[in-house]
Amino acid sequence: MRPAVISPRGGDVEDVNYDQGSARRKGGRLQSELHSFHNDKGGTGSSRGISFMQAPVQQLQEIMQEGAEDEYDTLNTDSVEDFKLDPQLVKAAKSAFTAWLDRSRGDGNGRQSEEGENIFLAIFETAPNVQALFDTPMGFHAHKFLEALTELVRLMDSPTELRMMVEMLGFQHANVEFNHTAAKTFRIAILLHVEAVLKEQFSHDAKHGLSALINYVCGALMCIKKSTADRITLLTESWKLAHEKENEGEEEEEAEEDEEREEAGTGEEAEQQEGSGEEADVQDFYDLEDVDLLSHDSKQEAKGGDKSSLTQMQTSLPTTFNEMFQINAAVMGFQRAASQWMTDVLDALAAIVTHLDSTKRVQEESLVLVMRLSFYDLEQVVLSQFKSSLLAALRSTLPKDWSTAHEEAWSWLWDNLVQVIEGSLHKPMQYWEAIEESLGSMSQKRLYKFRSDIYTKFFQLAPIGQNYFKQSSTRLHFIAERVLTMTGEFFNDPLAMVSDISALGLRHVGFGIPTNLFNPFVTACVQVMGKHCQSGIAQEAFEWSLVLISKVLTRTIIEGSTVVMTAINANSSKIMAQAIAAAPRGQRATWLLHIQVGDQFISPLMWAIESGSMQVADAMLRDLLTIRADRARYYYGADELFERHPDIIQRLAERAPDLLRTLLDGLIWRSHHTSQNGQFRRVNYYLKNMLLDQKGRFSEALKHISATGDPNIVIHPVVALMVETLWTGIVRRQFMYSRLWNIISLIVFILSQEGIPAEESKNMNMVLFGFRVFSYTLGILRLGILQMSRVWVWARNEFRKILAEIDTDGNGEIDYDELMEVVNRFNCLVKSEARKVLRLNRDGDELAGASAKKASSSNKQGKLYNRISFTVIFLLICMLTQEPMILCSGAPNWPTTLCPENAEAVVYAYSILGMMAMIAHYLMLIDLAVFSTEISAFLLVVGSVMGEMTQFLTALTFLLLLFGSTISIHCRTCPVDGGNFSDMPNAIITLFSITVGLYQGDFRDIQEDPILLVCVFSFVTFSVILLLNLLIAQLNRTYEYIYQDMLGFAQLNRASLIVDAMANCPKGRWKKFVSSMQFDERREFDEGDLGLPGCIQVVESAARNRLSVEMIKRYGGTTSRSVPWPEDRRRHTDLDTNSRLDLLEQVLTKTLKRMSKFRRPQPSMGPGGVASGFDPAMESDLSDDDSIGGDSNDS
Repeated sequence: MRPAVISPRGGDVEDVNYDQGSARRKGGRLQSELHSFHNDKGGTGSSRGISFMQAPVQQLQEIMQEGAEDEYDTLNTDSVEDFKLDPQLVKAAKSAFTAWLDRSRGDGNGRQSEEGENIFLAIFETAPNVQALFDTPMGFHAHKFLEALTELVRLMDSPTELRMMVEMLGFQHANVEFNHTAAKTFRIAILLHVEAVLKEQFSHDAKHGLSALINYVCGALMCIKKSTADRITLLTESWKLAHEKENEGEEEEEAEEDEEREEAGTGEEAEQQEGSGEEADVQDFYDLEDVDLLSHDSKQEAKGGDKSSLTQMQTSLPTTFNEMFQINAAVMGFQRAASQWMTDVLDALAAIVTHLDSTKRVQEESLVLVMRLSFYDLEQVVLSQFKSSLLAALRSTLPKDWSTAHEEAWSWLWDNLVQVIEGSLHKPMQYWEAIEESLGSMSQKRLYKFRSDIYTKFFQLAPIGQNYFKQSSTRLHFIAERVLTMTGEFFNDPLAMVSDISALGLRHVGFGIPTNLFNPFVTACVQVMGKHCQSGIAQEAFEWSLVLISKVLTRTIIEGSTVVMTAINANSSKIMAQAIAAAPRGQRATWLLHIQVGDQFISPLMWAIESGSMQVADAMLRDLLTIRADRARYYYGADELFERHPDIIQRLAERAPDLLRTLLDGLIWRSHHTSQNGQFRRVNYYLKNMLLDQKGRFSEALKHISATGDPNIVIHPVVALMVETLWTGIVRRQFMYSRLWNIISLIVFILSQEGIPAEESKNMNMVLFGFRVFSYTLGILRLGILQMSRVWVWARNEFRKILAEIDTDGNGEIDYDELMEVVNRFNCLVKSEARKVLRLNRDGDELAGASAKKASSSNKQGKLYNRISFTVIFLLICMLTQEPMILCSGAPNWPTTLCPENAEAVVYAYSILGMMAMIAHYLMLIDLAVFSTEISAFLLVVGSVMGEMTQFLTALTFLLLLFGSTISIHCRTCPVDGGNFSDMPNAIITLFSITVGLYQGDFRDIQEDPILLVCVFSFVTFSVILLLNLLIAQLNRTYEYIYQDMLGFAQLNRASLIVDAMANCPKGRWKKFVSSMQFDERREFDEGDLGLPGCIQVVESAARNRLSVEMIKRYGGTTSRSVPWPEDRRRHTDLDTNSRLDLLEQVLTKTLKRMSKFRRPQPSMGPGGVASGFDPAMESDLSDDDSIGGDSNDS
């Protein structure tokens, strides 16, 4: 028997959805499109294609409208037996069908599958409901249908093989809704089209034989569908039980826990009892499982009390299904296969069994498995060996539950999978070579035409696609080129491609791309491939791979298109609230943070931030960080938020700083009750995830917050408490120890420079020399080691980040090429940092420059300290080279500073260096101002106004040079009583003395020279009257601006200092600090209400943040985790701004509609002077005023 060949088009139902429902609603649009598509292929021509179809279509419509049963209308849907028919009828049917196929091929104008398209066109025109069974392009399922029909006719005289093929078709179409009407429509359509071609040659026996075959197949499909549901249930349950038997009873215990909590509340004793009961049950289960696996002798030994031996045997026995499978395969002699291709089959089988309710997914996983197995030696891939090992492992794992029904169900599944796999196992390698050769032989010009034709054809098939392909032509060509490349890459590494396509599909979920566009796009690609490539196997390979890609892509989009993603695409917080309201309370946070498709996932929250849907992102953060509670437990999404997105602070700081405050607000709980006569209230700050990362190390949250350079964020209560906690708990002592050496160094340096005796004394010189050696050693070595350690920490952290980016598989191993890439990237990073230090890229990217400037301002004082440290090291080294005692080391009375080598020029240079070093030592103590926020803020203000001083000094320097050089030309012989202006340097000094008020002369001394007097008065006017007053005004404005955020900048400076200090914090000290925080202990909300762990509880003034409404949303009713929260019926005063505006809009709209009822034309005076035109209905309308007023009050 020739095995049936499976196509990536799968069964009659495909993953690619072409919106058939909308086509049916548009009447004849689908018919016209299909006629156009049929004629455009150049296969049959319009004269043959349309006229040939019209007669069968009309006859089929007439027969179906009559509704009468014909002589062949008999179906057996009760059982699937061997096909039995008179050999004469079989022979006539096969002869007629062969003649029909020969005439279809013999005209030379088209493909054989066009006859299948004609059949489907007639069926869809007559019974539009049948079209819902086929959601792939016409050419795909028509070709597949005709292949299957040809194979069925060929096997008419082989009942056993025919039954096996029908069972396989039933397996592939298990979830297709197929009924008697559809069967009749198919049968009549096929017979009419065969008769239209053969005419008188289509005998009654042939018609009878084909009818019997079609009825047999249709009845078998319906019968298989009825029996498949029970088998699928049995398979999925047994597979789940085999893999999760160790977790048996967890769901039952959780349900019992919910019931007990509903009855007993949230007492700790009840929880402990439940926990101990759970542990006992689990232990009993494992004990029972282990004892069952032991031999009789081992049981007796265990009873005898040899517990250590029992434990050793338990650990050596297989406990999981995979281990059991490996052992059974090894026992049967398949150990080598079990470690190779059987592992791939086992992985694929897990996905297949999990998704047995979807034949599309089963076909997809089967095709991927075929591609994976094609890499092995096909002679060694014996699928029957896997079946033996599989059934043996299942029997061993489920000894009590295994039955004959299980044996039959698993055999049925595997036998059908074998037929699917064996029919295509040899194709992937042939396809790969054909498609690589075909695409590789095309020139760049031809490939460009290929890509252009794809979009031309696609826009013809689906004009609406132009609304979604809005990118530039170069981008479109890149997409088309990527599509062509992926068709070949799929054969090379199918698992990686499935993962990449799933990631691509999840991104398309965020883009909101309709899945019904993939179908015409695939059709366009396949048709253009047929135009540019003459190789039939290359065309088949291209179609095979591309349709499989579209399957994976479409499935990913469908699975990932949740209601939450729909709300994000609409950027509507109202839709988001409606979508998340249906989430089970135990999975509410997961709905907002995680969508898993295969091995890929996407975070709705992160997508909302990246796509700019800030309104929805804000609503999602508020929902996640809202504490909800029932009688059993509290629900708070902060832990899951930081677990799913450890870098949430960094992302918000870089991409959505406005949402950072929303997140920080959500980490605070304040009690609405006060204590001590209303003076204080209890506050919980949930800082655990802000301080600790997932591995218990110091989190980088504070680093990214300080890098924003925003003083308003740093003074937020959460950040302020975090900074204060770190400062008092761990950093202050460490900072004091490090700066204490600076104080000692300053004292020693002062003694070494100011303790020079008036007269030479050897003892004093020895003490002086000791001080200087200590100063040089302490200054150069300590500061040098400190700076080198900073460089080492920075280099280590950056190197680790690069390694993490390169090592995508996470196994910690890299090859030589990856190592060289790491080195090159690190080299580029070092050069970039060097350019930043040298400020060579000041005029670079404005966005990057702004970000770097903001980050620089956050650590301004820390960087100033580093610069001063480098300066001190440099000055001490220079002083060491000019040290008098070293220069006089050859003197007989050493140590001394008096020797011929110590010339006056050397002493002068040393004194200058000493002065500069003394200043630098004092400047190193400036960062001690961090102990006082007020002093630190004052220094930051001083540093901020230095920019204005720089501008003033620049302008003043220009004036001094201008007037100094000008006056010196005129006053070569001027008297010096009014000032020395004889040359340019003296003139500049005199003018600067006038500016700063140190001028000792009198203007009357220069009255005799009017030109000099005018020049001096002009200089005074510009420098003193203009520049000095302008400087005062600028300083006032700058101070007013800085003063608003003065404390924030001081807090920002302290936060940056803490970040630097934590980089060198010892692990022991950090662990001790974390232990003292006691984050694992639950803290009370109100008295007696034991709340959530992970917080720092403080008491603040009640007047600081007034609160009259409880921040926790409490609900009654059931406490089951699987039940959504009840509808939130809040008072209007509790609504946020957007909700209030929506409510106000509704009330105003309702009011305007009611007011329109009172708009009546002016009443005319009646005969008696009484106004006519009074509407009696107005009386009833007037009664609506009360309801209007009621709505307004509610608003």
